[in-house]
Parts: sequence; C-alpha cells; structure tokens
Amino acid sequence: MVLRHHVEGFENFFEFMKNFKSNESIYILYTGKKLPNGKSWCPDCVEAEPFIEEGFKIAPTSAHLIEVEVGDRPYWKDLNCPFRANSVTKLKVLPTLAKWGTQKRLEGNQCLKLDLIEMLLADEDD
Repeated sequence: MVLRHHVEGFENFFEFMKNFKSNESIYILYTGKKLPNGKSWCPDCVEAEPFIEEGFKIAPTSAHLIEVEVGDRPYWKDLNCPFRANSVTKLKVLPTLAKWGTQKRLEGNQCLKLDLIEMLLADEDD
C-alpha cells in the first residue's frame, strides 16, 4: 500500500516538504480543495480520482503519494495563485500528478489515462 499524506495550502505544502525525508519515490497530486461531501470543487479532479487510484495499485508499497489541496476555486483561478507562479510547482491545470524532484508530470486530461499514470509510476529516474 502506498504511503499517503495530505496537505492543504501553499505554505503548508512547502513546510511539509522541507521536513519530509524519503529515499523512496514521491508523487504529488495537486487537486482542488475538498467540499463537505469529501469531493473536490474541481470536476476534473473528481473525474480523474478513480483513474489515479487504480494506477497507484501498481506503485511500489514504499512510494509516497502526497495529496495537496491547492485551495478553493477563486484562489486557484487567480493568476497570481502561488501554485501557478512558483518555479517549483508551476501548475497550469488541475489535477496535476507529478513525480517530486523531476520534470515528470501528468496534467489535466492526462490523469484520465491509466496507461500514462502507470508509465509515470513505473518510470525509473536516470
């Protein structure tokens, strides 16, 4: 079972990552803030969730998945949103699934393709 973590907000995310140490693969799923019903306000994130869950069934049990809620819709839609502007995160769309410390990522509709998710998870770093 993949080791899961949950973080809300930009500052909390970078504080979490500053203190997070692992020699294993780390994947970050950027998604919209969850509503009281447990689903994201972002319909694309809700649509991608079952594909991402299915894809992570092949991930090594020592891998980490950090789900980051970027905030509510108005916060995300602001072009100055730090998740968009930051040179590390450089988000353009939600959801985004990224391998931490690499340029490897799946964005938007790519997160609906199980083969791409599995390829991201199986890909070895050079």
